[in-house]
Amino acid sequence: MAETVMLMSKPIMPQSHNSIAYVGGAQIRFERGLHLPLRQVENYRFLYVESGSGEFIIPDATMQLDDRVLLLLSPGVREIRYDDKRPVSYTYIEFSVTRDLITDPWLRVPESSPHFQTLIGLLRSTLHEDGHGTESVISAAIDLALRHTGPDPSTATIDGRIRQVLDYIDRNLNRALKVSELAKIAGLSEPQFRRVFRTSMSMGPKEYLLQTRMLYARRILESEGPRVSDVAELLQFETVYQFSKQYKKVHGHSPTRPVKLNSAK
Repeated sequence: MAETVMLMSKPIMPQSHNSIAYVGGAQIRFERGLHLPLRQVENYRFLYVESGSGEFIIPDATMQLDDRVLLLLSPGVREIRYDDKRPVSYTYIEFSVTRDLITDPWLRVPESSPHFQTLIGLLRSTLHEDGHGTESVISAAIDLALRHTGPDPSTATIDGRIRQVLDYIDRNLNRALKVSELAKIAGLSEPQFRRVFRTSMSMGPKEYLLQTRMLYARRILESEGPRVSDVAELLQFETVYQFSKQYKKVHGHSPTRPVKLNSAK
C-alpha cells in the first residue's frame, strides 16, 4: 500500500496559560484503503476527508465517511476504516483544550455551512504554519465550527457553481474581489449569482468575502506579526482606517488590540 504523509505531526507545545494547545497534524494520502485499528485518542481533532469512503467507528455508533466530510471529534476510543475502492486523502489537526467543546462523539460541519470553506482554509494554514502560533487559528476554527448555521447536508448541498467560486476566493484572499467577477466565474448574471450564493451559503457574497478575508488577516497578524499597515496593503485596502473598520466589524476589536483566546460558545 503506497502512503504519502505530508507535514508530519509536531511535538506537543506547552499549554502555559492558554486554554488551547496544538498537538499535531498531518495531511495523509494512501493509494488504496486504510485501516486505523481501535485506539484511545486523548485530544480533540478536526478531521477533513478530502476524498475516500469508509466508516468512523466508536462504541455503539458508526458514521459513514465520504468526500468533503468535515468533523470536530471528541477524545475517546475510535476506529477508522477506508475501503479499497479509490485513493484516500484526509487532513487532521489535533489539539488539547481545558474545557469540553461538545458532548457528542463528533460534530459534523455540513458542506452547506457558510463557514465550511473557511474552516478548511484555517486547518490547512495550521499545517503550513508549522505548529507555531497556531492556537489562535485553532480557536477561530472552533468558534466557527460551534456556530455553523447551514442546513443538514441531507436536505441541501452547495451549488457546483458556487463551490467553484469558493475555491477561487480561497486562492485569492489577498485580492479585493468584486461580486461581478465572481458572478462571471459562476457563469451567472450578478442578480442570479447573488440569489444562488445566498441560497447555498445563507449569506450574501459580500458578507462571505468580508468574513473570509478578515479571518485571513487575523491569521497573518497573529502568526507572522507584521504591521497593520502591511496587512492592509496586502489585502489591497486603500487606507489602514478602512481595513481596521472592516476588521473590527468581523472580530469585534481593532487589529492593534492584543488577541486573547475566548471561551468556546
